[in-house]
Amino acid sequence: MSRNGQSSSLKPIISVREMARALGHSRARFYQLQGTIYPPPIYDIRTRRPFYDAHLQQVCQHIRQTGMGWNGQYILFYSPRSNSPQTSAPRSPRKRSRVNQESKELAETLNSMGLSVSASQVEQGVQELYPEGLAGEDQGIVIRELFRHLKQG
Repeated sequence: MSRNGQSSSLKPIISVREMARALGHSRARFYQLQGTIYPPPIYDIRTRRPFYDAHLQQVCQHIRQTGMGWNGQYILFYSPRSNSPQTSAPRSPRKRSRVNQESKELAETLNSMGLSVSASQVEQGVQELYPEGLAGEDQGIVIRELFRHLKQG
């Protein structure tokens, strides 16, 4: 096998799926490039199934190696992705903000009133003062109580 998973020996005919795999493309990407960058397949008259003969396989492999399309257009190919777990680094999940938007807004209001507090401090104060939550509470009273609570602490 040579680079890009391309075999030096060609079969007499191969399917579109096999051609895409031999070139290191997904089937969907190969279909996007088919007819412009890569030549269209030959169709069997009886079954109407597309295939690539040995000559078209060579043409496609030459296009992949040189970056010069069937229509004369240049194309840059990216390296194929590796789906094996050994070579791909595990993705770390995005850290979600532990502080909710309401606490951030309350912290901004308290900071504009001259109290230097973070959103997490505000959230902790809300939990201490309002263990049942802020639903149905007057916003002005909540801010006043939080200001007093956090200024003392």
